[in-house]
Amino acid sequence: MDDEPLPGEAAASAAGDTEEKTLTSQVTGLIEDVRILARAEVEYYRAKLSVNMAATKRVVALAGIAILFGSMAIIALILGILLVLSDYFGPLASTGIVTGSALLVATITMSMAIKRARKLPLDENDA
Repeated sequence: MDDEPLPGEAAASAAGDTEEKTLTSQVTGLIEDVRILARAEVEYYRAKLSVNMAATKRVVALAGIAILFGSMAIIALILGILLVLSDYFGPLASTGIVTGSALLVATITMSMAIKRARKLPLDENDA
């Protein structure tokens, strides 16, 4: 008679099996939900990246056009200065003045860039 489970123990054993099945099914459901969420997140970021790439391409194209037209404006300004100076100094002297001025500006800005580049912390220990 000791081998037979008591009615209360049988009920507790059945309840434990139910809890175990419920816990197993909950964990399985949780894993499936995480997989679905991960797939949805990947698809979301793929869509977001494709939209951003299209917008980035447009921005780069517009910036390229702006740089092109800005360069053309600077060339037109230099040619205009050259034409105006040629009336006062002649074509050879005005070419020298414009070229020398452009080289002077380039030298000054390059030296400023070199000074600032030397101040940059290139090593993590310098900062």
